[in-house]
This record gives sequence, structure tokens and C-alpha cells, in this order.
Amino acid sequence: KQRGLRMEPLVVVKNVRKIYRMGDEKVVALNDVSLNIQKGEVICFLGTSGSGKSTFLRILAGTLQAQEGEIIYPTPPYYVPQHFGQYDNLTVAQALRIDGKLEALRAITEGDASLSNFNTLADDWTIEERSLAALHAWGLEHILLSQPMRTLSGGEKTKVFLSGIEIHQPSILLLDEPTNHLDRRSREKLYDFITSCRITLLVVSHDRTLLNLLSSIAELSVGGITLYGGNYDFYKEQKEQEQASMQEKLEAKEKELRR
Repeated sequence: KQRGLRMEPLVVVKNVRKIYRMGDEKVVALNDVSLNIQKGEVICFLGTSGSGKSTFLRILAGTLQAQEGEIIYPTPPYYVPQHFGQYDNLTVAQALRIDGKLEALRAITEGDASLSNFNTLADDWTIEERSLAALHAWGLEHILLSQPMRTLSGGEKTKVFLSGIEIHQPSILLLDEPTNHLDRRSREKLYDFITSCRITLLVVSHDRTLLNLLSSIAELSVGGITLYGGNYDFYKEQKEQEQASMQEKLEAKEKELRR
């Protein structure tokens, strides 16, 4: 079952196409993908290796541009990436995109009452306390906001970005393999969040436990995208039935050809 009433879609994806150049060759990562996503919908994107799952999330997040197509949403999504190398030269505050507010708050408290600082802070006077509390909730009380991301482990980097969910309170959340580097306790915390959250959630994952918490599966392939209403176990059952049906049709065609 999908949560919420089916009204106007929150996210509209129209004919998105992404091509990578590998030397003289062109590799189609996404081919004419179109999708309407309702408010509060929870979807996992599945597909074979190279089917464009992470590419699709990056395009939705705005960190990668498609050659063709259009994506419409009311507010930018919050994105928890799978890989973190591009953030190694940033501080935790910069990776969480709160450094501007922290600098404005510090300037104001030191006597700089310029309008630009107040506009940047946007009345978010508790930004530092809220950010530290969010890190603490993920067991990162030892992490400083000024600390370089390169000093953190893979699991700590993942939890830094997960803490940003509480800080930014997004209406659209993108998670790319979020349990890859997490310990068991942190995975359980993430499962609890996914079960209880009411925001629009789009996930790429190979974690069977997580997949069965999600209410829809979207399969990416060279032919585009196919939606299955149900969790991973339901999707797997549907795929097995489809494959059995295709095998029966193939065997019937072979018999006909022999005749």
C-alpha cells in the first residue's frame, strides 16, 4: 500500500536521458525515464549493475546533469550519497551545508549586525545546538562541526549525512545505499526512521531488510522504468511469475517452429 492520498504528484520526472562517453563509445545510463512520485510515497530503485540507479538519484539531487528531460519538484531534495570522496576537503559543517549560517551567527554574536548576516541566518538562532544534537543522536558526539570530513570513517561520514535529515527537515529524501557502512545499531536506527517517517523517500539499496520496509519498487532498465506496488518480496514474486510466463511462451514458440 502507498501512503497518503493520490493527488497531484510531488515530483515529476519527464523523459530523462543520461549518456556517458567512454572513449569513442557512448553508454546509455538512463533511457527516456518518466515517473510521477506522490507526496509521502516510498520507492526503492532496483536494477542490474549499470542500470543507472545511483545516476538517477544524483540527477534528482541536482549533483549530476542529464542530457535530456525535465525534473519538477517544489523544494530541492536532501541527498545522502553512497560515496564521500568529494567531501574530504570540506568540514562537517560545510558538508551539511550549515557553514554559512554558523558563520553568520558567530559574526552577529561578535557584534556584526549587518543585514546580510541576518538574512543568511534566517532567524535560525539554534542552528549550532540543533546540529550538535543531531550528530549526538547518531552517536557522533565526539565529532566537531569544524572537523575535516577526511578524518572520519565511512560509517561516520554516512551518519553525518543522516544527521542532516533532522537538521534540514526535508520534504523529499534521497538515500543511496545508506546502510553500506553502518554498524548494526545504526542500521536499526535507520530502519526505525524509515518505518515511521512520512516524507517522500527514494532509495537505492541492496539491503534486503530495508527493501522490505518500502512500499514500492521501481525497476530501472534499458527500456525505462517499471513500477511494482509492494515491497521487495512482492517484487521478487512478481518477477518470478513474469519469467515463468516468458519461459512458457518461449517453449510454445519453439514447439511451433519445430512443427
